Amino acid sequence: MSEAPEEKNEQPQESAKGSRKSAGLVVAVVAIVVVLAVVAINAGWLGALSGGGDGPPAEDELNTAPEILSITPATDRITPLAVTAISCEATDPDGDELTYTWSASGGEIVGDGAGVKWTAPDMEGLYRVFVSVADGRDGLAEASLALRVRANAAPEILIMESEAGENVGWVVPGARVYVHCEAEDGDGDTLTYEWSATEGEVFGLGDAIVWIAPEQLGIHWVSVLAEDSYGGSAERSIPITVNAAEPPAILGFTLRALDTDMFHPYGDSWRIFQQRSCAIDALVDDKDGTYMYRWSAEKGAIDADGPNAVWVAPTFKGWVNILLQVSDSHGNESSASVRLYVETCPSCMD
Repeated sequence: MSEAPEEKNEQPQESAKGSRKSAGLVVAVVAIVVVLAVVAINAGWLGALSGGGDGPPAEDELNTAPEILSITPATDRITPLAVTAISCEATDPDGDELTYTWSASGGEIVGDGAGVKWTAPDMEGLYRVFVSVADGRDGLAEASLALRVRANAAPEILIMESEAGENVGWVVPGARVYVHCEAEDGDGDTLTYEWSATEGEVFGLGDAIVWIAPEQLGIHWVSVLAEDSYGGSAERSIPITVNAAEPPAILGFTLRALDTDMFHPYGDSWRIFQQRSCAIDALVDDKDGTYMYRWSAEKGAIDADGPNAVWVAPTFKGWVNILLQVSDSHGNESSASVRLYVETCPSCMD
């Protein structure tokens, strides 16, 4: 009877020990799970195992590429070998610092950054300038600009005349002479005019001026320089004689080709092919045949007899002035000139 109570006291002790072991095991398992979860989160395993990619993206995935707003040349009139400034306007939504890389299909790029200078090739044609804009985080924008290179057409002075009232080819000292010219530009550029004279005074602007004759007797030249804004220019001069008394009157010239059909009127002047000749006859009222005639040419060869001359064109291309001076027995003199353009290209005469 005394042994039964002893067995009942041993069973509760074993149960308590088993509970404590189970609780410890649970705690250990929970601790391991927590540690693994923390490691998995830090390593990114948890998102991969669950199939979820909704976590915050990396910094590079947030980058937005830059945008090129415009490429602008300083001018749209570019001549061979001209230097033209070109600027690129770009923006970056992220505020990243931008770098620019330039290239061209011809010519040379000088400089870096958003603005560079392009030296055009020496040949006319259509060329393209390229620019790439990078933000340093794999964001890139590209664009290009087409630029046409062509030579500037210089202006031409087609007509230049002086008006001195009833007098023809001469004025008295102090006379007011109206002088004007007509010029054109093949590119349609606006022209500016600069006037000058060997003697006397020039008043006025534009394509017409007033020349005040000096006191000095003799031949004086009034000149005009017509220029466009791209370096093209043309110059022309006319003689005006200052006399104290009326000199012989030169009423004009007639011209005709002698050995060529490449001879044509050109404004108030003439065009002739190189090394070809023409006859020039002055219209002078010389009833008694007492006047003296002096012919001269800037280039080419001239042979004259009184009011009639023959001129042979030189081999170079350009304008030539031929001057006639006529004087009477008292020394009163008048002058007039005729202008010819020498062409070296046969097809240009068509």
